[in-house]
Amino acid sequence: MQLTRPDLARVLERAVAVEPVADVGWLAAPPPRSRVLRRRVALELGASLTDTADALFGWAVHRGAGLTIAPSGPVALGVTVVQAVRVGPLWFTAPCRVVDVVRGPDEAGFTYATLPHHPETGVESFRVLRDGDGLVFEIHAAARHDFWGSRIVPPAAHRVQDRVTAGYLAAARDLSRGSRPGTR
Repeated sequence: MQLTRPDLARVLERAVAVEPVADVGWLAAPPPRSRVLRRRVALELGASLTDTADALFGWAVHRGAGLTIAPSGPVALGVTVVQAVRVGPLWFTAPCRVVDVVRGPDEAGFTYATLPHHPETGVESFRVLRDGDGLVFEIHAAARHDFWGSRIVPPAAHRVQDRVTAGYLAAARDLSRGSRPGTR
């Protein structure tokens, strides 16, 4: 947490050298005291799974959600990304590592796990899926509060997480319409 915009390149440089503090198994069996979140949104009828997945793998959904990000590359197994979010006058950084990637004819997406110095400890999955005649974008997360402020005031931490999640969903919906995120 800091008052000035963080130097994401520097945070990324440190983050690539550390290991995740959670694993993909948390989605199936969340540890005690975890907050589990699962949200989905229908995408534009006629949206392309390939095009939407390409945008997701290029971090467009994260940028469209209003996050400032510094990835070590496009989404691939082992890629590290540092995200920054501003909450009032404060900036928080959230380093993560991609721990699972799926790219098939009916589903594409990835899961990342938090790294040390992330406000939460957990995993989050982002998927574009065929659902009947259309596509849906789904987020599934399991996390515990790691930052002292989140542990003291969990409702505030939940509001920030919910705001970012709503941003992901809106960005995915906008991308499926062929518009730039945030230009609804």
